[in-house]
Amino acid sequence: MNTPHTSNDIIGERYQVLSLLGQGSMGSTYAAEDRANGERVAIKVLSLRQMGKWKILELFEREARVLQNLNHPNIPRYLDFFYIDISEDRHFYLVHELFLGESLAQ
Repeated sequence: MNTPHTSNDIIGERYQVLSLLGQGSMGSTYAAEDRANGERVAIKVLSLRQMGKWKILELFEREARVLQNLNHPNIPRYLDFFYIDISEDRHFYLVHELFLGESLAQ
């Protein structure tokens, strides 16, 4: 799977990509900085062309809705959800608080 962004890319005229955090079957996740307030964020990106099944988009949108309604110190805070149309594709973005620490694999 291709990663749609590289370091220093600006997403949505607001978020500057710092690094790739991970990549999976549903998309890529990046560490980024919100240029409006300097906050470090995580951005999940889903490509319409690469998703394969509509169910993946449904689950991605559901994750955004659920996260938006949760408030717990151990769950990342929802910040934004949007899409951007590019040539022959549409990318969906879920932005939430970036938690620093080790991954489950580590």
